[in-house]
Amino acid sequence: MLQRVLCSIRNPSCCRAVKAEIKEFSVSRGSIRIGIIGGGAAGLFAACQIKRLSAGRDIRVSLIEKNSIPGKKLTVTGHGRCNITNRKDVSLLKEGYHEAVNFIYPALKEFGPEDTICFMENELGLKLKEEDNNRMFPVCDSAVVVRDTILDYLKGSTEIICDAKVIEVKKDGVFKVKTSKGNFDFDAIVLSCGGSSFPKTGSTGDSYKIAGMFGHTIVPLRGALAPVRLEDGSLGFASSLSGVSVTAKVSLLCGKKVTASRTGEVLFADFGLTGPAVMAISREVPADISGMNVSIEMDLIPSLSDEEFDRELQKLIGEHADTKMATLLSRFVPASVAAEICSKAGISGLYAQGFTKENRKKLIRETKHLRLGLKDVPQIEKAYVTRGGVSLKEVDRKTMQSKKVEGLYIIGEALDIDGVSGGYNLQACMSEAYLAARSILEI
Repeated sequence: MLQRVLCSIRNPSCCRAVKAEIKEFSVSRGSIRIGIIGGGAAGLFAACQIKRLSAGRDIRVSLIEKNSIPGKKLTVTGHGRCNITNRKDVSLLKEGYHEAVNFIYPALKEFGPEDTICFMENELGLKLKEEDNNRMFPVCDSAVVVRDTILDYLKGSTEIICDAKVIEVKKDGVFKVKTSKGNFDFDAIVLSCGGSSFPKTGSTGDSYKIAGMFGHTIVPLRGALAPVRLEDGSLGFASSLSGVSVTAKVSLLCGKKVTASRTGEVLFADFGLTGPAVMAISREVPADISGMNVSIEMDLIPSLSDEEFDRELQKLIGEHADTKMATLLSRFVPASVAAEICSKAGISGLYAQGFTKENRKKLIRETKHLRLGLKDVPQIEKAYVTRGGVSLKEVDRKTMQSKKVEGLYIIGEALDIDGVSGGYNLQACMSEAYLAARSILEI
């Protein structure tokens, strides 16, 4: 019977076929009081999973949220469009979770991208579309609509208590949660208060405080998927190009050692650099860079090797002797970038005629190996995701239950898990929520 129940959960097409059996299976179980602390993406997904898996059981769910409305951070994901998941095969998807690859794999296998898509489309009625790099967005292109649709889905199944700040959580037989809106008793707790990134959305580290009340180890927090600020000596170059984007290979250098690389879009800003490629490697910036020579190296023409670029330059020089080098370089990069590169290389105003081999070396160096020094560690307040959090060694990866406290489940950004950009982090929330809900309901 259990196998058939799980089949119906994973495959909505067979739900009706075993509906009666699910009900019979469910009514034999007793009532459970479940508290979800934190109404961000992970908390909302947990409430959704509990509703869909409870199948008519006497389950009382209360979601406690300190903001005036849940899902505040969810509404800014995907630049307001909500990149719900990524349709890559799970065997490939798991590689986007860095050190947490082995921890997250069971959750992704049990409830992967196809399951999320099925839930969103068949149960929430949100049609999705696939864009570049397998990213899945709602057809409506609105994260607010996604949030509001989830809240509509939860009506009648989940008590949502807003403007409620959690003051204390302890376990004395049951979990006793003290809040600014009153006290509550629960048989199980889902801790999903998020991380410390984007604090204006309510992610101010509450998860870590509560987990700490139960003796959990908190891995030091850092910003991930964050812009980077440049030191004064490099800032002028970036700020002069503020708003200009390029496709480049960016590498993080600690001294002369490359510690991370990514090719993609880079956006120059008045404070430094941002864009997908820069944000992808930001998590690898050392926690303390004082006294270290940490920099970003940019290859502005990643499709050509140094030698190939040099041959292309020589060909252009021979064909356009009366043309400025900045104009010739603009065939490879935006004109504004070409002008700044020539200035940095000390060849501004020079024409192709008489352009020396030494000048070519300077131009190649600044175009293919542009070095920009970092000012400091990426600011967690500006990061989209938190690196660090509750130690994964203290959480059961098959259930998301704390190994220290029975009945305490920890999911989402509260954990020391951060994925790359492209739907990975929301998928992790959904997958973890599924495991937690299934374990709480003993399915």
